[in-house]
Amino acid sequence: MNGVEARGGVEPSRYVLLLSAVFSDRLQGSEVDRTSEAIANLSRIAWARPVIARLNKAGGIRPENMPLMFEVRFADELHSTGAIAHYEFPAGVGQSTVEFRIDTSPPWLVELVSIRLSMAARRATREIAPLFEEQLFRWTSEDPGRSEEGEMITAEQKIAEKVFSGGRPTKFPPQDGALRLILADMRGYLDRGGDIADYREMAYGYRGLQESPDWRFLTHHWQNADGKFEPIKGLFEEGNPIAAVGLIRERIHFLGFIREERFYRGEIRDRALLLANPDLFTTQDKAIAAYATFPLARLGKLDPRKSVKFER
Repeated sequence: MNGVEARGGVEPSRYVLLLSAVFSDRLQGSEVDRTSEAIANLSRIAWARPVIARLNKAGGIRPENMPLMFEVRFADELHSTGAIAHYEFPAGVGQSTVEFRIDTSPPWLVELVSIRLSMAARRATREIAPLFEEQLFRWTSEDPGRSEEGEMITAEQKIAEKVFSGGRPTKFPPQDGALRLILADMRGYLDRGGDIADYREMAYGYRGLQESPDWRFLTHHWQNADGKFEPIKGLFEEGNPIAAVGLIRERIHFLGFIREERFYRGEIRDRALLLANPDLFTTQDKAIAAYATFPLARLGKLDPRKSVKFER
């Protein structure tokens, strides 16, 4: 967790104070170097040229293009495995496209989403010294979004936009044999990226925190339509009020979360956590078997159960 936190119980957290150089909007030298390396690696790869072209068209390596730079690094990690992908693949949902269709058996449809520092988090931020800022995440009735709970719901909504946007389904069609993944770059969540407990809660709600006794008290609560505080529901959880959740449960096999720290080739593979949809897999072993076909799976390197999680 970040800073000093008060979480759990039936009331939302009241204070979260952290003092740090706010860096999620700032490019690190290692990030620039890694992205430049990825561009060089991909420059002669036919399928990856559109990925580089999109970044170049937007102005190249610069802070506002961090999401496009993440796409380039992801593409390079795919290339490092020998995988071939189609960029901006039309999967048959209107005019929308999925960012990557990977030519595996079965194929994978992968959409990336970058979670950036939200407007509520910016409202909670003030400069206290050069390069140092104070963030006060405090729930109030006037500004409930300026809290850890609000940030978690905002992140869930951002992920959900990858299946439902503008009042209609987008990107991912009904089941067609392909495995589907939404992979979230979490660098801007709470400005430090959150942790595994946050990710499990976003996917499974409070059930995702039952694996460890150390997590059980971390449940976030939010005020429902009846004015009562209840645990925030995950994107795979029945009863989540976000409109896209039904489609996520029907169409998305995995929600993935990654927070890069060192920016080296292979870090996305090494650090990404994929959380399996219990509506689409009946057992952990079936989820792991599906995960094993993902080019960036860590099978043979680490225990796959540490890379893919399943909660019923």
